[in-house]
Amino acid sequence: MGMKRILITGASRGIGLELARQLLKEGNTVYGTYRNKNSSKNLFQLAENENKLQLVCLDVNSSESIKSAIRTIEENSPSLDQVFNNAGILDWNSLKQISVDSFKEIYETNVIGAFQVSQGALPLLQKGKDPLIINLSSRLGSIGLRGETQLGGAIAYQCSKAALNMLTKQSSIDYLEYGVRVISISPGWVKTDMGGLEAKYEVPESVKLILSLLENLPTHSTGIFVGEDGETIPW
Repeated sequence: MGMKRILITGASRGIGLELARQLLKEGNTVYGTYRNKNSSKNLFQLAENENKLQLVCLDVNSSESIKSAIRTIEENSPSLDQVFNNAGILDWNSLKQISVDSFKEIYETNVIGAFQVSQGALPLLQKGKDPLIINLSSRLGSIGLRGETQLGGAIAYQCSKAALNMLTKQSSIDYLEYGVRVISISPGWVKTDMGGLEAKYEVPESVKLILSLLENLPTHSTGIFVGEDGETIPW
């Protein structure tokens, strides 16, 4: 596998941090973003031992912050090969309980944030090798699966991931002319701050599955929604 230049949003913990760890181990250059230095100790520790990890301050809710982060990356790199839109927030409240403010905040981060980062990174991706945007979605965002499983609650999160999937589909069409592919991946139910302790996967296991899936992804694959197991998930 050729070495890649990879941007990961929300790299300070959970899946983002583990993606950085495993991608670095493969010899890639990683631009790991964090919002708050105080809550990103593990990422900063990793950077002490990894000269191919560049830390970039980025708040996906701020257009200015995204522009500034992209400028920082541009100063260090001529291109990007992959962007993981991983930064995301969750509120477990159901339809009966959710507040309007929480709904707005979740959309701001999970949908508009991913949109702005993808748009900002597009010029660098166009110069990359087989460039790919990976939107970290969730089976909770599948409209087709609603009512088919025990999954419920988290209404704002569910809606945000369904919207993210639409962004994946439409941008995969609109970015074709730039040679940039876009896919949605559900990492499965993972033991993170978000997923809780009951979850199926330890973080390293989920990330390993995601990276294996990407390694074996046909070069024409774009506009798809797949699980960590490589199976297609209904929209």
